[in-house]
Amino acid sequence: MYLVTTTVPAEALPGEPSLDDRIRQLALPEDQLEHIHVLPSPDGGAHLTLFLGHPDSKGTEAAAARLVARALPATAESELDWAPATPLVSALEQLGLDSHDGPDDRELPSQDPDTR
Repeated sequence: MYLVTTTVPAEALPGEPSLDDRIRQLALPEDQLEHIHVLPSPDGGAHLTLFLGHPDSKGTEAAAARLVARALPATAESELDWAPATPLVSALEQLGLDSHDGPDDRELPSQDPDTR
């Protein structure tokens, strides 16, 4: 799975339905959309992250661009600045949450009742 991010300017955002709802409605099976995260930006736009289940970054980037192009006005496509696709594993490692830190590697808090 890959993550692809972009910032959508305020003037390109659709009214109703919201951007994430619109993308979900327009997604096709070949887009392999797994999840969408939309974070409002201070200027009224939105930071958009798409989680896509493609096996390679180029296919993911192309699918993200097609999917968002269907959801936004045609003039907005040229205003988007896409970041390169990032494998989900790499993003988790950057956050310090790599796959080797499973539950077996961490000490769980005591399950004994607090008697103080």
